[in-house]
Amino acid sequence: MATLRADADRPPPLPRVVAVQDREHLGEEAGLIVGERIRSALADRGRASVVLSGGTTPRLLHAWLVGNFAGDPLPVDRITWYLGDERWVPANHPQSNEGMARETLLGPLGVEESAILSWHAGSGDPVDCARRYAEAVQAHLGGAAPDIVLLGVGPDGHTASLFPGSTAYLPDGRQVPTSRDLPGTAAAVQGGNAPGWRLTLCPGLLGSAREVVFLASGSDKVDAVRRAVNGDAATPAAWIRGERTTFVVTRDALGSADTGFGPEVQRA
Repeated sequence: MATLRADADRPPPLPRVVAVQDREHLGEEAGLIVGERIRSALADRGRASVVLSGGTTPRLLHAWLVGNFAGDPLPVDRITWYLGDERWVPANHPQSNEGMARETLLGPLGVEESAILSWHAGSGDPVDCARRYAEAVQAHLGGAAPDIVLLGVGPDGHTASLFPGSTAYLPDGRQVPTSRDLPGTAAAVQGGNAPGWRLTLCPGLLGSAREVVFLASGSDKVDAVRRAVNGDAATPAAWIRGERTTFVVTRDALGSADTGFGPEVQRA
């Protein structure tokens, strides 16, 4: 399992909030952060690990990465790609997070199969699927932390497949409320706001990352983003804090100046 920070018992620093004009600029701003961190990891350790997010907003980031690395290609043979969460559907299903990532990022970059950790969702038992994925993640990370974790924020405050009011089914057979203290590396999730079975990496693993980047756009995200940034304990997106955490949000997701953001907001 990934090694947690030595100061994990201390409150992490407040995240940065970077406000961009629109969705196009969101992809660019996030891409600059991700590209910098990948190149830094490759320079420092010769390898990089990236945990991808599902949903529609990451497509903007993927398009920017593919376009900007076309002339200066990444050494994709030295990058391992993980999926932070998945729906209980196979990778060729239209709603699959993995399928979206393959179509918009991994395929265009020419990533080899050996560098993609698939959940292999949609067949068999979801809890056993979570167990196998946890073992694969632990084996590939080898006790290290991910370099980059990409996440979104739902209108209800969920991130990855950590849904408010849901139940996590752990590989050891326990069923526990989904919470900040969810043990282990991966879990199957059901109930609460979760639409059917979902698979997710756990907060401890996600929050051990060197770089966590949240992407959010849309006026329906204003309250959830505010709660996540300010550390509301009932908001799953507030549970994940890496060594450095940045929320890249469009202006409509930021809302007006009186929405109660604690950190200073940077305008990109």
